[in-house]
Amino acid sequence: MPRGSFQLPAPGVFTALGRLILDRLDRGVILLDEARRVQDANALARRVLADGNGVAVRRGRFVFLDPTLDARLSRLVAAYGSGAPGSMRSMAAQVRYNRSPPYRVLVSPFPPDADERRVAFFVLIYGPREWRDISIDVLIEAYGLTRAQAEVARGLFTGQNVEEVAAGLDLSPNTVRTHLKHIFSRCEVRSQRELLHLLATGPQEL
Repeated sequence: MPRGSFQLPAPGVFTALGRLILDRLDRGVILLDEARRVQDANALARRVLADGNGVAVRRGRFVFLDPTLDARLSRLVAAYGSGAPGSMRSMAAQVRYNRSPPYRVLVSPFPPDADERRVAFFVLIYGPREWRDISIDVLIEAYGLTRAQAEVARGLFTGQNVEEVAAGLDLSPNTVRTHLKHIFSRCEVRSQRELLHLLATGPQEL
Protein backbone atom coordinates (compact mmCIF):
# COMPACT_ATOMS: atom_id res chain seq x y z
CA MET A 1 0.00 0.00 0.00
CA PRO A 2 1.59 3.35 -0.99
CA ARG A 3 2.58 5.77 1.77
CA GLY A 4 -0.37 7.86 2.94
CA SER A 5 -2.97 5.86 1.00
CA PHE A 6 -4.88 4.12 3.80
CA GLN A 7 -8.61 4.39 3.09
CA LEU A 8 -11.28 4.24 5.78
CA PRO A 9 -14.36 2.07 5.43
CA ALA A 10 -17.44 4.08 4.52
CA PRO A 11 -19.25 5.68 6.19
CA GLY A 12 -17.16 5.35 9.38
CA VAL A 13 -18.34 5.84 12.96
CA PHE A 14 -17.28 9.39 13.81
CA THR A 15 -19.76 12.19 13.21
CA ALA A 16 -18.61 15.14 11.14
CA LEU A 17 -18.10 17.16 14.32
CA GLY A 18 -16.34 14.26 16.02
CA ARG A 19 -13.98 13.87 13.08
CA LEU A 20 -13.19 17.58 13.07
CA ILE A 21 -12.22 17.39 16.75
CA LEU A 22 -10.41 14.05 16.63
CA ASP A 23 -8.37 15.00 13.57
CA ARG A 24 -6.85 17.82 15.61
CA LEU A 25 -5.61 15.53 18.39
CA ASP A 26 -1.89 14.89 18.79
CA ARG A 27 -2.52 11.14 19.16
CA GLY A 28 -4.00 8.50 16.94
CA VAL A 29 -7.48 7.11 17.58
CA ILE A 30 -8.69 3.91 15.89
CA LEU A 31 -12.03 2.12 16.41
CA LEU A 32 -12.17 -1.66 15.87
CA ASP A 33 -15.00 -4.20 15.78
CA GLU A 34 -14.87 -7.64 17.43
CA ALA A 35 -12.90 -9.05 14.49
CA ARG A 36 -10.27 -6.27 14.66
CA ARG A 37 -11.66 -4.66 11.51
CA VAL A 38 -11.04 -0.90 11.40
CA GLN A 39 -14.31 1.01 11.66
CA ASP A 40 -12.83 4.49 11.80
CA ALA A 41 -9.59 6.37 12.52
CA ASN A 42 -8.50 9.96 12.94
CA ALA A 43 -5.91 11.73 10.79
CA LEU A 44 -2.79 10.82 12.77
CA ALA A 45 -3.86 7.17 13.02
CA ARG A 46 -4.52 6.98 9.28
CA ARG A 47 -1.01 8.27 8.64
CA VAL A 48 0.51 5.66 10.96
CA LEU A 49 -1.52 2.86 9.37
CA ALA A 50 -0.56 3.98 5.87
CA ASP A 51 3.14 4.04 6.79
CA GLY A 52 2.97 0.46 8.14
CA ASN A 53 5.41 1.47 10.85
CA GLY A 54 4.84 -1.07 13.63
CA VAL A 55 1.08 -1.33 13.09
CA ALA A 56 -0.88 -1.82 9.89
CA VAL A 57 -4.15 -2.99 8.36
CA ARG A 58 -4.13 -6.37 6.62
CA ARG A 59 -7.30 -7.62 4.95
CA GLY A 60 -9.12 -4.85 6.78
CA ARG A 61 -7.87 -5.99 10.22
CA PHE A 62 -5.66 -3.99 12.58
CA VAL A 63 -2.39 -5.82 13.32
CA PHE A 64 0.89 -5.33 15.12
CA LEU A 65 3.82 -6.19 12.86
CA ASP A 66 5.66 -7.66 15.86
CA PRO A 67 4.31 -11.25 16.14
CA THR A 68 4.56 -11.23 19.95
CA LEU A 69 2.49 -8.07 20.26
CA ASP A 70 -0.01 -9.32 17.70
CA ALA A 71 -0.40 -12.57 19.63
CA ARG A 72 -1.19 -10.53 22.75
CA LEU A 73 -3.82 -8.63 20.82
CA SER A 74 -5.31 -11.89 19.52
CA ARG A 75 -5.70 -13.15 23.09
CA LEU A 76 -7.32 -9.87 24.13
CA VAL A 77 -9.80 -10.07 21.25
CA ALA A 78 -10.54 -13.76 21.89
CA ALA A 79 -11.39 -13.06 25.53
CA TYR A 80 -13.62 -10.08 24.72
CA GLY A 81 -17.16 -10.42 25.98
CA SER A 82 -16.62 -13.91 27.40
CA GLY A 83 -17.33 -12.83 30.96
CA ALA A 84 -14.18 -14.62 32.10
CA PRO A 85 -11.81 -12.84 34.51
CA GLY A 86 -9.66 -10.40 32.55
CA SER A 87 -11.99 -10.38 29.54
CA MET A 88 -12.24 -6.59 29.66
CA ARG A 89 -8.55 -5.87 30.21
CA SER A 90 -6.59 -3.36 28.15
CA MET A 91 -3.26 -3.88 26.42
CA ALA A 92 -0.37 -1.40 26.38
CA ALA A 93 2.71 -1.82 24.21
CA GLN A 94 5.82 0.03 23.11
CA VAL A 95 6.33 -0.25 19.37
CA ARG A 96 9.56 0.25 17.45
CA TYR A 97 9.98 -0.62 13.78
CA ASN A 98 12.58 0.07 11.08
CA ARG A 99 14.82 2.02 13.49
CA SER A 100 12.16 4.66 13.99
CA PRO A 101 11.58 6.36 17.38
CA PRO A 102 9.49 4.13 19.66
CA TYR A 103 5.87 4.97 20.32
CA ARG A 104 3.17 3.63 22.63
CA VAL A 105 -0.11 1.97 21.78
CA LEU A 106 -3.05 1.31 24.10
CA VAL A 107 -5.88 -1.05 23.10
CA SER A 108 -8.95 -0.95 25.35
CA PRO A 109 -12.34 -2.68 25.06
CA PHE A 110 -15.76 -1.08 25.00
CA PRO A 111 -18.36 -2.87 27.16
CA PRO A 112 -20.19 -5.43 24.98
CA ASP A 113 -23.53 -3.83 25.89
CA ALA A 114 -22.46 -0.31 24.88
CA ASP A 115 -24.76 1.56 22.52
CA GLU A 116 -22.24 1.58 19.68
CA ARG A 117 -22.56 -2.03 18.43
CA ARG A 118 -20.02 -1.68 15.63
CA VAL A 119 -17.18 -0.81 17.99
CA ALA A 120 -15.56 -3.31 20.36
CA PHE A 121 -12.13 -1.73 20.93
CA PHE A 122 -10.48 1.65 20.69
CA VAL A 123 -6.79 2.07 20.00
CA LEU A 124 -4.80 5.11 21.14
CA ILE A 125 -1.44 5.80 19.52
CA TYR A 126 0.95 8.06 21.40
CA GLY A 127 3.57 9.07 18.86
CA PRO A 128 6.98 10.64 19.42
CA ARG A 129 7.49 14.35 18.85
CA GLU A 130 9.04 13.55 15.48
CA TRP A 131 5.51 12.75 14.22
CA ARG A 132 4.06 16.02 15.39
CA ASP A 133 4.07 19.62 14.39
CA ILE A 134 2.95 22.78 16.11
CA SER A 135 1.54 25.91 14.53
CA ILE A 136 3.66 29.06 14.42
CA ASP A 137 0.43 30.97 15.10
CA VAL A 138 -0.18 28.96 18.30
CA LEU A 139 3.34 29.70 19.53
CA ILE A 140 2.89 33.41 18.84
CA GLU A 141 -0.63 33.77 20.24
CA ALA A 142 -0.62 31.27 23.13
CA TYR A 143 2.92 31.86 24.42
CA GLY A 144 3.66 35.42 23.29
CA LEU A 145 6.69 34.47 21.19
CA THR A 146 8.07 36.48 18.33
CA ARG A 147 8.02 34.80 14.93
CA ALA A 148 11.75 34.06 15.14
CA GLN A 149 11.35 32.54 18.59
CA ALA A 150 8.33 30.56 17.40
CA GLU A 151 10.32 29.09 14.52
CA VAL A 152 13.02 27.95 16.96
CA ALA A 153 10.46 26.46 19.38
CA ARG A 154 8.71 24.68 16.52
CA GLY A 155 11.96 23.14 15.32
CA LEU A 156 12.77 21.84 18.81
CA PHE A 157 9.24 20.48 19.20
CA THR A 158 9.59 18.40 16.03
CA GLY A 159 12.65 16.67 17.47
CA GLN A 160 15.55 18.71 16.06
CA ASN A 161 18.50 19.70 18.21
CA VAL A 162 19.91 23.23 18.42
CA GLU A 163 22.39 22.68 15.58
CA GLU A 164 19.70 21.24 13.30
CA VAL A 165 17.32 24.10 14.06
CA ALA A 166 20.12 26.59 13.33
CA ALA A 167 20.91 24.95 10.00
CA GLY A 168 17.24 24.81 8.99
CA LEU A 169 16.68 28.49 9.79
CA ASP A 170 20.05 29.64 8.42
CA LEU A 171 21.10 30.93 11.85
CA SER A 172 24.14 30.34 14.02
CA PRO A 173 23.76 27.94 16.97
CA ASN A 174 24.54 30.86 19.31
CA THR A 175 21.64 32.86 17.87
CA VAL A 176 19.32 29.89 18.39
CA ARG A 177 20.52 29.57 22.00
CA THR A 178 19.83 33.27 22.55
CA HIS A 179 16.30 32.82 21.18
CA LEU A 180 15.91 29.81 23.45
CA LYS A 181 16.75 31.86 26.56
CA HIS A 182 14.03 34.35 25.63
CA ILE A 183 11.60 31.49 24.95
CA PHE A 184 12.30 30.04 28.42
CA SER A 185 11.55 33.44 29.98
CA ARG A 186 8.31 33.99 28.04
CA CYS A 187 7.08 30.45 28.68
CA GLU A 188 8.20 30.51 32.34
CA VAL A 189 10.25 27.32 32.07
CA ARG A 190 13.84 26.61 33.05
CA SER A 191 14.95 23.95 30.57
CA GLN A 192 14.37 22.57 27.10
CA ARG A 193 12.74 19.51 28.67
CA GLU A 194 10.22 21.67 30.54
CA LEU A 195 9.55 23.66 27.37
CA LEU A 196 8.82 20.55 25.30
CA HIS A 197 6.51 19.20 28.02
CA LEU A 198 4.64 22.52 28.06
CA LEU A 199 4.23 22.54 24.29
CA ALA A 200 3.20 18.87 24.20
CA THR A 201 0.39 19.41 26.71
CA GLY A 202 -0.91 22.63 25.17
CA PRO A 203 -2.65 23.59 21.93
CA GLN A 204 -0.81 22.70 18.73
CA GLU A 205 -2.87 24.35 16.03
CA LEU A 206 -5.56 27.00 15.69
